[in-house]
Amino acid sequence: MFNKKIIAWALYDLANTAFTSPFVTIFWPLLVTEILHGNEFHLGLTVAVGLFFFGILIPAIGLISDNTNIRKPFIIVPTIAMIVIIAILPGVNLFWNLVLAGIVTILYNISLSIYNTILPLLAADKDMGKVSGFGMAAGFTGTILSMLIAYLTLKFFETDTIKTAAGIKAVFPVIAIFFLIFSIPMLFIFKDEKVRKLRMSSSEMLFRIFNTLKGLFRIRGMLPFLAYFGLFSNALAAIDIFFFLYAQNEIGMQLGQFILLFMGQSIGACIGALILGRLSDKYGAKNMLAFSTITWIFVVGVFISSRNINTFWIVGLIGSIAFGGSMANARTLFVFLTPGDKIGEFFGYSQIVNRLAAIIGPLIGGWLIVSYGYNAVLFMIMAFIVFSLFYLFRVPDLRSSSKT
Repeated sequence: MFNKKIIAWALYDLANTAFTSPFVTIFWPLLVTEILHGNEFHLGLTVAVGLFFFGILIPAIGLISDNTNIRKPFIIVPTIAMIVIIAILPGVNLFWNLVLAGIVTILYNISLSIYNTILPLLAADKDMGKVSGFGMAAGFTGTILSMLIAYLTLKFFETDTIKTAAGIKAVFPVIAIFFLIFSIPMLFIFKDEKVRKLRMSSSEMLFRIFNTLKGLFRIRGMLPFLAYFGLFSNALAAIDIFFFLYAQNEIGMQLGQFILLFMGQSIGACIGALILGRLSDKYGAKNMLAFSTITWIFVVGVFISSRNINTFWIVGLIGSIAFGGSMANARTLFVFLTPGDKIGEFFGYSQIVNRLAAIIGPLIGGWLIVSYGYNAVLFMIMAFIVFSLFYLFRVPDLRSSSKT
């Protein structure tokens, strides 16, 4: 059903969830707040600064990638650097921890941006939703596996509690090894084809960047899509960083309980990516994206109104299904909006808009938590999602790739 290139591509999605799931959502916030004595604002500021510098770097990288057909080095080199940094992160003080975590944020987003441009090289329009959903499902499978390995690592160092400093620190090199192992197929199986030299000066590149950015906003439906995804990305960025701390401090969840919940949510997200990804081939990526977004409005509304742990479990699982579907279908819809010969550049520019926009969520979210508590950040997340939906309704319901 899927050839070896698609499988290698999907396995990289599985690999890099070791960064997004155990690292960003649980163990890095835990390391900073409970071992290094930082706070939520430190977390939000670090991610915001990392996203800012990513926004500066990615236009040139996307342009070079498109003009040379070189993609693999922009995935593999950042990946190797990330693996090394993640492994050593528990051994440094708060300042250097935040600096290195900011660098990892930049590297992760660069590799992910170029990784996404490979999708149209692997799948025809009619199969885009299915392949995108397969990649997302592999990613969420990676979340389950990496969380299971993290849990077993914590259990190995368990004393009277599973949450020991030694266990938390040991998780980081384990995550790095996991990341490395599942990145290997991408390293050996995927190859850049029809590579050519870059025939462009620095001034020409700068002119092309600004020209392409203007062209991006002229594409039918692109501006409302970027507004939608920028707002939605703010909500997701805040959820990623603060979700575990909210569950621990407001719901009263223990670390072991949250890991089990997160593994369950990963199964839900995997199901959502596969089912809603397939449904998008029939009903349209926009419609499935709207369904997922409306579901998230309901989920955040329940989080605001209830602190019941059983409700948190149920609604959290519902939200995970919507999350998986939204990620798969947002990627598909963007591909359909984008001219095929500019996919790398436009993915890069979309990442600039989305990531620069997403600076606000972590930065303001961290300040709101420190100043006013978790309900304040939940209302902020709700506002981002509601306003994003208004822009999504203005995006055309495309079912195939743009040709011009």
